[in-house]
Amino acid sequence: MSLIGRFLDPNLIERLQQLQLSARGVVEGSTVGWHKSPMRGPSVEFRQHRSYVPGDEPRRLDWRVLGRTDRPYVKEYDQETNVRCLLLLDCSGSMAYGGAAGASPPTKFDYACRLTAALTYLMLAQTESVGLALFRQRIGRWLSPRSGTGQLARVIDVLERTGPKGRSSPAAAMRDAAGRLGRRGLVIMVSDFFAPARELADGLAVLKHDRHEVICLRVVHRDEVTFPFQRWSHLRGLEGEAAVMCEPALVRRRYLENFQEHEQAVQAACSAWHSEYQSFVTDQPLAEAMTRFLSRRAGR
Repeated sequence: MSLIGRFLDPNLIERLQQLQLSARGVVEGSTVGWHKSPMRGPSVEFRQHRSYVPGDEPRRLDWRVLGRTDRPYVKEYDQETNVRCLLLLDCSGSMAYGGAAGASPPTKFDYACRLTAALTYLMLAQTESVGLALFRQRIGRWLSPRSGTGQLARVIDVLERTGPKGRSSPAAAMRDAAGRLGRRGLVIMVSDFFAPARELADGLAVLKHDRHEVICLRVVHRDEVTFPFQRWSHLRGLEGEAAVMCEPALVRRRYLENFQEHEQAVQAACSAWHSEYQSFVTDQPLAEAMTRFLSRRAGR
């Protein structure tokens, strides 16, 4: 199986060809795409007339208006341009969880890689520029946003060479990304967001201060949502935490309350900073989960 086939199966590609992911905010770019730029210049869509001022190019004068009114006006246009999208992928140890040995759902990291590849394919098909940043406590591998079919192969090659390990800090990764991106664009973070919600809010604040649009896509395993364990279990920390033995019946209620409280806090942080939030569970077919997410986003 080719590397691309590993991350993008034919059913998913067929579904992606019917979908679209667009930035809601005004974005900046340099080539023709599906989004409007705040820059004004000669392009394909007329915006308005304004009075001529010294320094304007004479070729932009509307000679018909000048002939009728004896006053010089220039034409302004909305320049259509591509959006620069950065995909931030969590490569920390907690993303390695995949359930009990022999379980059929993929690990969170496998699912997140397929989601990242699918978003890359979707954006490149729209002639957008896509980049990739892998992070743990800080951003490690950085692939600058580029357009063209070759970028998909570069992204998938990076995903193939990466594995989950170590501790994570999504907030630090957001700050790093803000410092490297420059022009505003669309930032999509794919993570389990197992970090203090207050820190996540601080990271979102930095990105929003730089006027980036942010989408937070959370990837979790069904076990983390339902805590289905029945017997004494040996729980091993995946990011350096001490292992513990526990009786599931004694801790299930408290765990579920803490999990739900944390998810609500993450959602509240996203809402406070006008960032979109969506949760993906690894036992959901990716094509169906992406269709629901993008259809709901388009509807809003």
